[in-house]
Amino acid sequence: MKNRFNLNKLNILKVIERIERFIVLSLVILLLISLLFGTIELSLLVFKGILDSPIFLINSDTLFKSFGLFLVIVIGLELLKSIKSYLVHGTINPAFVLEVAIIALGNKLITMDITHTDTGILIGIGVILFGLSALYLILKKTT
Repeated sequence: MKNRFNLNKLNILKVIERIERFIVLSLVILLLISLLFGTIELSLLVFKGILDSPIFLINSDTLFKSFGLFLVIVIGLELLKSIKSYLVHGTINPAFVLEVAIIALGNKLITMDITHTDTGILIGIGVILFGLSALYLILKKTT
């Protein structure tokens, strides 16, 4: 009876691992598609901004939008790196997760309208950024 239970448990674990692998591969494909189309969108935005300008310069609004999209693509690349690490090693490196969080927070700060943002929110974001950066430094020094 005990052996039968262990065999069923192993079979269930194999099914779970297969489903988990399928989900991860699906996420990789979706992320790659998103990154590809995001890069195309960024390229179109920059080239349209250059071509629409009378002296081939990008105006500040287009530049602002392109930086936000650029950082979103960088976040996607960091997520892809994390997923690749998971596929190869079976674990996710915490430093990758912190990198994504720091980049995402930086993106928020860059694209935020600081003149209309409450001081408490800015202080909170600063504290979170400082904490993430300190933790990232600690992780990098210990590994």
